[in-house]
Amino acid sequence: MRRLGLILVLLGSAAARADLFSPGDLAKAHQNLEGLSNCTRCHPAGQQLSQQNCLACHKELLPRIEKSAGLHGRLSGEKRDCERCHKEHAGRDHDLMGWGAAGKKGFDHGRTGWALKGGHAKLECTDCHEKRRMVWPVALKLLEVRPHTMLGLPRECEDCHFDEHRGQQQEDCAYCHNEKAWKPAPGFDHNETDYKLTGKHTKVKCSGCHPSVKDPEKHGFPAPKSETFLRFADVPFGSCLDCHKDVHDGRFGLRCQSCHSTVDWRTIHNASKEREFHDKTKFPLKGAHLDVDCKACHGPFKGIPAKFKGLAFKQCTDCHADAHLGQLGVAKGPPDCTTCHTVDAFTPARYGLAEHQKTRYPLDGAHAVVPCDACHAATPALSKAIPKAVQADLKKRGRPERFSFAQYRFTKDTAACDSCHEDVHKGQLSKVQGGCAGCHQVSSFAKVTFDHDKGSRYPLTGKHRETACTKCHFAPKAGAAVVYKPLETVCSACHPDEHAGQFAPPGGGPTDCEKCHTTDGFRQLVFQHAPPFTDYLLDGQHAQVACEKCHPKVTVARKVQAARYKPLPRTCEGCHADFHRGAFSGFEP
Repeated sequence: MRRLGLILVLLGSAAARADLFSPGDLAKAHQNLEGLSNCTRCHPAGQQLSQQNCLACHKELLPRIEKSAGLHGRLSGEKRDCERCHKEHAGRDHDLMGWGAAGKKGFDHGRTGWALKGGHAKLECTDCHEKRRMVWPVALKLLEVRPHTMLGLPRECEDCHFDEHRGQQQEDCAYCHNEKAWKPAPGFDHNETDYKLTGKHTKVKCSGCHPSVKDPEKHGFPAPKSETFLRFADVPFGSCLDCHKDVHDGRFGLRCQSCHSTVDWRTIHNASKEREFHDKTKFPLKGAHLDVDCKACHGPFKGIPAKFKGLAFKQCTDCHADAHLGQLGVAKGPPDCTTCHTVDAFTPARYGLAEHQKTRYPLDGAHAVVPCDACHAATPALSKAIPKAVQADLKKRGRPERFSFAQYRFTKDTAACDSCHEDVHKGQLSKVQGGCAGCHQVSSFAKVTFDHDKGSRYPLTGKHRETACTKCHFAPKAGAAVVYKPLETVCSACHPDEHAGQFAPPGGGPTDCEKCHTTDGFRQLVFQHAPPFTDYLLDGQHAQVACEKCHPKVTVARKVQAARYKPLPRTCEGCHADFHRGAFSGFEP
């Protein structure tokens, strides 16, 4: 009976009941669930821990589990029971993460679906699991209520690492690199590029051909490892002279390969001599043709036997695909490629300013020094114009696809400036007679022929003629166009009212400053202290008094003062002291 009474006493207290049935204190993260009344929030009445109840609070895990993704989603059956890893009632300081006996560093990251290999295996957890790398909005939301989370990391290389190539390489990083180290790049093979390395070129360091460029931009997180990078894209290689100096100063032409090879500079051969038999045919080999493999022209190709007689060769297009995709075609047939190109190399083209002057758009003024690609820009859409039959034929013959996607045929009116140039005025001056040429010249955009007196409704006079354009015409905010119209022409639109509205018309509206002032200078007045300007005529000694004696400076706003003109007293005693002390107060003259 004593034992029963003791139990009844203990059960009389809610706290005592909680202590009696609880197997131990909850961890700090769950301490708000302490107490007998909260047990069923995790444990349904009469049952074990409910996984559904856990997910009711930890909702961020549910989408991952449903997709079988991540650590929790990859677990199955009883292994997914929360209490197998996250054990509770082990005390306030117990770690709920459930890293296992080996602790956090012994955790098998492969269980998440992302095994740590190579350089990744050496990193600390916080090197990757930090807020700046997280992209999942749900994980970022969690950080608002808890100090950290392991969720929310992306899995692509560029999501964590800065692109050290600055966008030059479009392939997946894993195409060249692996997780072992950034350098060397084991997957990269220079012979899979358009320029195969042979002979002594195979021993040249990357930096010997690819110059180091300093990145002008400042980058945030993740930061680049270096502010310099090697330029891989747009490195010319069509001619030996793109990299090497011509020690012969052009005496032997531009085809170094005619005598030299990559085996050794001093190993000389004569390609012309080796193929002199071809000079006896109707098509002697010259220039770059000397280096072409016989099979490239004569075959055999897949399904086509070798052919040595009867090959067409009168036109370049008999062998070469039209690199310009028909843009430079003529009415009588294919274009004459030799107008611009030579057999030495496709580039550079021998088409210069003199040739351009014969087109329907001669280059004048500043246009004469504009780089060709500024107007004839590469247009990716032209790649779709390559005939499928041409691509198939090139592939069959083992020839590379060498096409120029520069735009030469324009659909817009080339005589109109806006066919090439952006309208920086955003349509404000679209009705100007003559269009852009009404103000600008081709010699320089900055040289303007605009006459403000004749071409606008506001002729410039006086000081206005000396004022810089930007004082009146400026962009209201960064990125916006400079405002030319509509602009107010009243003085108050540009100048502050020095008189603080004292001369504003009674019905409202802007002050007519020109009644008193001119554009020659603010202090050069047309105002006279006499009618019709004022009915208070200055005579006698008044005519010699300085203006500020009667019109003193008064404070009209914080740190703002103005001369007082209205209202002012008009009686003598309003300005002068009565030296007679009222003796003549009732006197009428």
